[in-house]
Amino acid sequence: MHSALCEAYALGDFSPWGRLLLNEWQSEGVLQLSFESNVGSFCKSAENKKEPLIVLLENGPTSQPQLMQLRACSAPLLILWMGKQFNKEEVRMGLTTRVYALLENPTAGDKRTQDIFIQAKQTLDRYLQLHHLLHSMKGLVLQSESKNTDADLIRELKVGISKLERMTHNNPWWRSEQNEGTPESSLPVAQFQGLGDVLLTLGELERTGTLWVRGGRPGEEGKIDFIQGKMTVAEAGAVSQLKAVYRMFCWENSRFLFNRKNPEDCRSQKMIAMEIEEIVREGQQQQERTQKIKKEIPPAHIKLDLVAAKMTVSTAFTPADFYTLIQVAQFHHVSDILDYSEKWDVEILEGLIHLRKAGYIRLVA
Repeated sequence: MHSALCEAYALGDFSPWGRLLLNEWQSEGVLQLSFESNVGSFCKSAENKKEPLIVLLENGPTSQPQLMQLRACSAPLLILWMGKQFNKEEVRMGLTTRVYALLENPTAGDKRTQDIFIQAKQTLDRYLQLHHLLHSMKGLVLQSESKNTDADLIRELKVGISKLERMTHNNPWWRSEQNEGTPESSLPVAQFQGLGDVLLTLGELERTGTLWVRGGRPGEEGKIDFIQGKMTVAEAGAVSQLKAVYRMFCWENSRFLFNRKNPEDCRSQKMIAMEIEEIVREGQQQQERTQKIKKEIPPAHIKLDLVAAKMTVSTAFTPADFYTLIQVAQFHHVSDILDYSEKWDVEILEGLIHLRKAGYIRLVA
């Protein structure tokens, strides 16, 4: 039996006509299908995998909201919208949501439809090839920077990578409308390639060595050790491991230097057990939260104290606020509170800002 023209996910509910057609495509080896009735659950799963996928949706009462769900999904998706017929409004909807193809009244042996499946698979393959090429090139840039290669050459490489990256992000089939024209889509690779992108590149290329990270402010220096793409030890100031990694995510204007080593020369009893993809997702979320409060963050050298007169027997605190108050009472200085607390920096900073606004803590001159 010959291999299927492409693999696809059949999403949502299908009519008897649609189910029969899907079964025929699958039994005749045209498609290899996976079924998921809940589009929201599929989107969450796809975002975690971050792999390009082909999806099939049948035109019906719920298909238009489902199209919007799919376009809001950050995963790269090629959408094939099938139906017995489409009116003008539905065609317009397909265009505005960048559906890859409308399959109107297709049949099991329809060559035109089979050609669309082949083209979709080829589009997906080209995306994957370019994606892997970008990661390889970024790895080369990191490696070249560690060897003090000509700075002008490095800049030219970054510009070239940035152009390739924009080509990928500007492909209409992969991008959702809300991402159009965002500042991130036009940043040069020196800025666009943040810590998350660097970590993913080193993980995918299974690099061994040390990534040095320097933020834009004095004292913002850290390092992350890798053995064959796995993070082993991370340090940033007085904190280590995941807390150090997430702290580095929140630095602005970071620069990176990777010193490559042989796996045989590296011995470490420690290991950061989480998958890099999961670490990057959490780190980017903490980075976004930090950006929202950055104008209110107290400087690290500032001393804080409790405002005892504000607290009475009837004062009720959430567990998070109570924890933050205890840290202030014990350590006072913002830098010490952040270093000695077991919570992530952004959680502590959000708590300090909230408690100061509520009048429960004050700055000490």
